[in-house]
Amino acid sequence: MNLLEKTLRILEQPACDNCLGRQFGQLLSGFTNNERGKLLRTIAAMSIDNEDYKGAADMSNFHDYAFHNLEIKAKTAGKQCSVCGDIFARLEKYAEKIAKNRQYGYKTFLIGTRLSSGLIEKEEALWERVGIDYCEPLKAEINREIGKLAEAATKARFSRKNPDVNMIVNFGSGRIEITPNPIFIYGEYQKLKRGIPQTRWPSKKYRTSVEEIIAKPFMLATRGRGHKLHGMGREDIDARCLAWRPFVLEIIGPKKRETAMKKLAGKIGKEVKVRNLRPSNIEEVRRIKEARTDKTYRAVVKCNKPASKEDLEKIKSIVGEISQRTPKRVLHRRADLRRKRHVKQIKYKYMDKKTFLLEIRGEAGLYIKELISGDGGRTRPSISELLKNECTCKELDVMKIHVKG
Repeated sequence: MNLLEKTLRILEQPACDNCLGRQFGQLLSGFTNNERGKLLRTIAAMSIDNEDYKGAADMSNFHDYAFHNLEIKAKTAGKQCSVCGDIFARLEKYAEKIAKNRQYGYKTFLIGTRLSSGLIEKEEALWERVGIDYCEPLKAEINREIGKLAEAATKARFSRKNPDVNMIVNFGSGRIEITPNPIFIYGEYQKLKRGIPQTRWPSKKYRTSVEEIIAKPFMLATRGRGHKLHGMGREDIDARCLAWRPFVLEIIGPKKRETAMKKLAGKIGKEVKVRNLRPSNIEEVRRIKEARTDKTYRAVVKCNKPASKEDLEKIKSIVGEISQRTPKRVLHRRADLRRKRHVKQIKYKYMDKKTFLLEIRGEAGLYIKELISGDGGRTRPSISELLKNECTCKELDVMKIHVKG
């Protein structure tokens, strides 16, 4: 079947220019399917105007052509496209509907469609009659064309990579669904007060969290539906984080996307400070969650029995590999496993006969409190074991997070 024969075969039933041209969508670049359809319809009309034409074309396909052939001069009213039901003629109205919906602020969007099963079946029936050699699927063309019209109507830009919103045009129900993608904000925080968890607790055991303190001004500014904090590790609730800990704040379902970050940072408060705020993305969330960084801690240690300065010299030997089973204090939420971690560096300062200060650089995942106490033999070696003295961490601060690069 050559090109003209295939065209005339398609036109045996009512077909719009888009549906006609789409069957030849892989021939010639630089043309829309609508333009291809117009050209092919004109060539077919010329062939029909030839007196030798004996085909069975539906003449409603040529209702706006003026034929010379007297036998076919009678005007025939146009009919609805048998493939798409004239859906392309309605796309502009959907684009206008999108432009009027300003529930969400956005500069970029990704758009898709839901088609009825009836439309898909009609397209497949056409393929069975004429083949699929050069065709493009109906849905692909509709998505492209509605995207171009939506760009023009909203002045926003179509984008496949990290769009501000996703849109779905449901041609069955006539509804347009707009879903905003999260806003990601990178920053670094210090926690200056003890007794604050990093993230929200399901219960109200703690009045607030680092997450809630940081998120509050951003939630007000963006009118978001929810939030999550993705931190590069986490400090204990009763520990301070005097180092600057990298994090990404995720705002879910934002209605507004433009934020004055420096101004909002000033509204966060005194218990938590932030710096280096900037836009981020989901890829950076993954990098932060996967990062394995050394950390330097400062711990105030209390001993059960007096310890001399000479006794404390033994602490130096703890540098190296440490065997730690999951601490008793977290067994209720973590598997009971044995882990190998390393102490990279340790310094101590004598304060009084039962108190000393430690500065420890440890590998990611090293439990500092248990390194000091021994956790009933679950961490070995430990400071308590080396000193033969029951030692307890009374205060713990994160002093430095050794971020690579």
